[in-house]
Parts: sequence; C-alpha cells; structure tokens
Amino acid sequence: MKYKCLLLSLIIFTAATACTDIDTYPTGEETVYFLNPYEDINWETVKYYHGNLQAHTTFSDGSNDPHQIIDKYHEMGYHILALTDHDTDHHHVYPRPLYPWTELNDIYVQVKDKINPRYNETFGERANEEWQNRNPAELGMLAIQGSELSFGHHIGSYFSDYAGVEINEELYVEEVGRRNGLAIILHPGRYFRVASWYVDFFRKYPHVIGLEVYNQADRYPVDRAKWDFILHELMPDRPVWGFANDDTHNAAHFGWNRNVFLIPDLTHENVRKAMERGHLNLFIPIEAEGRPDISIRNIKSDPGILELSIDGDYHTIEWITHNPVTFKSETVHTGHLLSIKDIPASATFVRAVILSDGGRTYTQPFGIMREDN
Repeated sequence: MKYKCLLLSLIIFTAATACTDIDTYPTGEETVYFLNPYEDINWETVKYYHGNLQAHTTFSDGSNDPHQIIDKYHEMGYHILALTDHDTDHHHVYPRPLYPWTELNDIYVQVKDKINPRYNETFGERANEEWQNRNPAELGMLAIQGSELSFGHHIGSYFSDYAGVEINEELYVEEVGRRNGLAIILHPGRYFRVASWYVDFFRKYPHVIGLEVYNQADRYPVDRAKWDFILHELMPDRPVWGFANDDTHNAAHFGWNRNVFLIPDLTHENVRKAMERGHLNLFIPIEAEGRPDISIRNIKSDPGILELSIDGDYHTIEWITHNPVTFKSETVHTGHLLSIKDIPASATFVRAVILSDGGRTYTQPFGIMREDN
C-alpha cells in the first residue's frame, strides 16, 4: 500500500515527514507504521548545538548575576541559553524578560535597589556586581528571550517579550500565543495535576510544544512517567516534545542537562523550528558538566523499521512506551534496530534511550500510526 507525505499534526506548525511514497506493513486488519519527527533532517550537514532553556539570576531567585550565568554556560560548551527569571519576583519592578544580553547593565541600573530582597539570606552573600553586558555573537552563542511564568503550574515562555503576571495557566499561554511565542510546561513532577489535565492543555494550545522531563539533577523522576502517559493519550496526532533543563539557581545546578539541537546553523529561526518539530535530543550526564560521549548520526526510518546509527561507544539502546494496563513506562525492545512487530498492540508511540559511560541520550517520541485495511 502506498501513502503520501504524512503530517505530524501540531495544527499551526509545518513539521512534515518526508514527502515520498513509502511502503507500509499490514498486520492483521490494520496497517501499522512509524512516524519519524527526524525524517526531514539532513544528517550529512546537521550540526549539534547544546542548549539550556531554564536559568535564574539575581533578577529573581538565583544566586548568580546574569553575566555570571552566561559566562559559565559558555565555559561548559553550551551554545543556546535562555535566562528565565520568575515573573512573580520582578514584574513590579521591570515587567519584561531579562533580554537582550547587550543591555544587561542598563536593566541593572533600573532594578538594582529593588530586586530579590527576600532571597538574600536564602542564598547567602551575593556577588552584587554591576551587571555586565554580553554579546552572544562574540561568544558563539544564541540568546533566547524567555521567562518562567510562575502563578499556578510553572510554564516557560520563549520567543516572546511576555513576562506575566496572570492568575492562571490558561491566561498565561493565551498571552504567549498572542505574542507569537512558544511555551513549555516545566517540572510537572512538582505538582499534583492528574495526567488528563496535561492532555487537555496540550490539545487546547498547539503553541505549548513540550514538557520538561528532566529538571536539575532529576529532582522529579516521575516527570518521564507523566510524559509517557501524556504521549500515550495524544500520539500519534499530537506530539509533545521532551526537554531537559538545569533550572539553574546556584552553583550546584550547572551542567546537569543538555538539549542537543539538530540544526544546520545557529539562528533563532532554526532553534525555534527545532523546538516546534522535535529536532533535538536530550543528554543527561552521569556527572555535572559532563559532555556527550556519543551522538546520533542518523535515524533511518522505513515505515515499519527504525534504525539508529551512533557515533561513540554505548552499552545499549532501550525502546520505551507506556503500558495502559500497568500505567507504567516499559522497555519493549533493545538494540539499534526496531521493527513495528516489536511494538505492543496498545502502543501509540515509542522513544529511545541510549545508555553510555557518560550518561543517557533520549530521542523524541516516534508516533505509531494505525489505519484500517
């Protein structure tokens, strides 16, 4: 059976799989095949850029000044950084994100006597330097405009000048959407929200593109289980991409997570498209500040086969989905090659975890499409 180009339906996005005729695999009364979010990546020319999309400074409840955060991430080899101070801490003083980096000193002059009074004892003595400007282009970095919206369930706002304050999550994301921004739901394990709340939220707001599944040194291990439950309910029609962030507040939080963007060049347009389309992997090091010791060099996908090509030594590749009977995440197969025949009949997605000496590398979810014959 032949099918044309299949769209990953994020509604407002243009994340399409490759537009070529493909063979599918009939199984019983259904035809079952994979949807690959990485399908349109040019693996011959792709570059790997590391990013952290959640960091806090002395603008809110962090213990480091903005330029100190930037300098540390530059030292650790990151290329993409969002300073996402809490709107609830600075909105009364400066109701905008901490951006651009080339104007940090000007912002400091406006807020220096008014920020952070309730955190001074919590974090001890601060550097209390005048904030220094940084030019991301000179550092080989990209600054992403961002804010952590912190009433109710915390939400990351990106590519938007919005910085709160609203009274609930829906008003937050509606305002982000009006400003053509993107949003990510942050550290869900911190909250007692049932999975159906997230499912409904993602269905309602297409520009809420993902879920943070690692925070700091894995503060909330339940985050991945929540992700898998949400994916089981929404896939293959509505992908929810996973993100891993340091949520930096002090020196102990640096370098625990890397979003590895698979893009041709370091531009705002490319980073935004990668976030919308799931063109990134996650690297979780064994030790803080660890750098990836493997890289995914290709993900080949025939409709009934997924094959990962890896540079570097690794121990194993685990393929994970959600079991709707046990309500748990389960490994259904191991190895670099996955067949549709290895997937349980109940599965709506599968994602890979690559285990190496240096840490764990996570792919985004692959949808499993079923059509009646």
